Amino acid sequence: MLTPQTILNEKAFAQGVQFLASQDEHLAAVVKTYGQPPLWVREPGFPTLVYIILEQQVSLASARATFGRLKAAANPLTPRRFLKLTDLE
Repeated sequence: MLTPQTILNEKAFAQGVQFLASQDEHLAAVVKTYGQPPLWVREPGFPTLVYIILEQQVSLASARATFGRLKAAANPLTPRRFLKLTDLE
């Protein structure tokens, strides 16, 4: 099984999906019906974290638009620049 030092790659991801499906019959049914979900690899860092959070909170189109405005307001997008933005910005 995976160790804390395991780098997430296709093999490790597949093992994780198999393990979780073995623990939850509903997830197992989803994986059986639709297959393994894709492993979406993204650039690590603060901007990606912000973008993922936005995608979870609003529609993907709204997240993309909001992220674009945010990057324009705090370029480059860093935690320090983000925290300096006002509520209006």
